[in-house]
Amino acid sequence: MISKNNHLLLLFSISILLPLIFTHLAVSLVSIAVTLFLLMKDKKNGLLLLFVYFPIRPFLIEINSGFKLLGDILIVFLFVLVIIEYIKNKKSLSRLSKYFVTTGIILFCFTGTISAFLTGVELKAIIFQNRAFLITFLMIFIVGELKVTREDIRRFVGITVIMGTLLSLHGMIEFISSRTVFVPEAWENWNLSSVNEMRVYGLTANPNVLGTFLCICLFATLYAYQTFHKYRWPLICAAILMLGVLCLTYSRGSILAFGIAFILYILLSRNWKMMKTCIVTVIIGLCIIYYPANAAKSYVTQMNPDRMNTSSQHDDQDDDQEKEHNETNKRHSSTFSNRFKEIFSDDIIQKSSEWGRLYVVFKGIDIYMLHPAIGTGFGTFGDSATLSYGSPISEQYGLPDQMYSDNQYIQFLVQTGTIGTLFVLAFIVGMMIQLWKRRGEPLSPTLFSLIVAALFMALFYNVLEEKILTLYFYTLVGYFLYKDRQPLEDETSR
Repeated sequence: MISKNNHLLLLFSISILLPLIFTHLAVSLVSIAVTLFLLMKDKKNGLLLLFVYFPIRPFLIEINSGFKLLGDILIVFLFVLVIIEYIKNKKSLSRLSKYFVTTGIILFCFTGTISAFLTGVELKAIIFQNRAFLITFLMIFIVGELKVTREDIRRFVGITVIMGTLLSLHGMIEFISSRTVFVPEAWENWNLSSVNEMRVYGLTANPNVLGTFLCICLFATLYAYQTFHKYRWPLICAAILMLGVLCLTYSRGSILAFGIAFILYILLSRNWKMMKTCIVTVIIGLCIIYYPANAAKSYVTQMNPDRMNTSSQHDDQDDDQEKEHNETNKRHSSTFSNRFKEIFSDDIIQKSSEWGRLYVVFKGIDIYMLHPAIGTGFGTFGDSATLSYGSPISEQYGLPDQMYSDNQYIQFLVQTGTIGTLFVLAFIVGMMIQLWKRRGEPLSPTLFSLIVAALFMALFYNVLEEKILTLYFYTLVGYFLYKDRQPLEDETSR
C-alpha cells in the first residue's frame, strides 16, 4: 500500500511537475483530473499540496496558464468532499455552531455584493472579487472537519520549511544575478524603478508577498528547531537563510508586522528559548547572508555590466526617486536601514499624499462620507476586481485607472460602508474572545499573534486578498475550531 509521503510525491509530480514539463493546456486539464481522483484517497495530502502550489503560483502561471485555476479547483473539491462526508456520516447540524464566528466574513461579502449591484458593477467583477475573498476562507471548514494528528502537523511544518528554504535559495540566486537566472524571460524584462530593482521578488513575483511568506516560514522553522531535535542543524541553517533573504525583500510592512507579532508571541507563550534562537538567527543571517549577498551582487554587476537586468530602465516619473537612492545603491550595506528610516521622511509623506497610499486614504474617506451605510460595493475601489475590470465610479470621483488601495481598512469602508466593516470587526472580536477563553492552549498565542500581524499589515496591504497569508491564517482558524470539539486523534490514546 502506498505511503502518505509517496502519495504526496505522486500528487506533486502529476499536478505540478507534469504541466511544467509539458505546457500544453490539455496536459494541465488531464493532470487536474488525475489529481482530483487521487485526492479522494487522502484529503490531507491535498491540503499539503496547496501549501506547495500557492507560494509559487505566479511562477507556475507564467510557465503554463493552465495552472491558474488549480488552487481554486483543489479547495472547492476538498470542500465538496467534506460536505459529502458530513452528510454521509449523518453528523448533527448543531456541530456547525462552532463556525458561527465566521458569519461576520460571510455577511461582509453579502454586503459588498448587494452594494455592488446597486452601484452597477458587472456581475463577473462581483463574482471575481467574492472569489478573491472566499476561496481560502473555505479552508476553515475543510480543516475544521478533518481529524488532525500530530504527524499531520509535523508534515505541515515540514512542507512550510522546505518551501521557505527553496524560495530563499531561489531568491538569493535572483538577487545576485540581478534577475537574470532561473526566472521567466518576461520577468527579466520587468520595467522596475531603481528603488524596487534592488528587492528580491522570488517565485511569488512580489517582494511583499515573499516577505510575508518568509516571515511565516521563519516562525515555522524556529518552532521546528525546538521540536524536532533530530534535524536541528539543517533547521537552524534554513532559518538563517530565510532571515537573510527576508531582509533582501526590504518588505517593511511584513517585517514590522511579524516582528511585533513575534514579540507578542514570546510574551504570551514565555518561550524565551525561541527568542534567543531568533536573535542569534538575525545576527548570523545578516552577517553571512544579507551583507555577502549585496557584495556578491555588486561584484557580479561589475564583472558583467551587459547582463544588468533591463528592469533597471524606468520612466521619467522615477527620476527623482533614483536620485534620492543613488547613494543608497552605492552602499548596499545601509539599504535595509534606509528603507525603514524613509518611512516617515517628509519627501515620502508628501509623495504619498499626492499620489500614493495617503492619497488613496484621503480619497477613500471622501467617498465613504457620501456612502456611509453599505458603501459603493465590490469592484469599485482598489481591489482585485477593480484592477481586472475597472471601476464604474472612477470618472465620477476622479480615481486613477487600475488603482490598488494597499490599505484594507479604507477598502472596507469605501466598498462596504460602516455595516460591512462592522461585520469584519465582529469576526475579529469573536476570534479574540474565543482565543481569550482558551488562552491556555498552545495554539492560542500563535493564532492571536498572527491576527495582530494581519491587522498591522492591513494598513499597507489588502491582506484578505493575499492568498498565502489567508491560506495559513484560515487553516489555523479551522484547526483551532476543530480542537474546540475534540482532542487530537492521537492524543486520545495517551
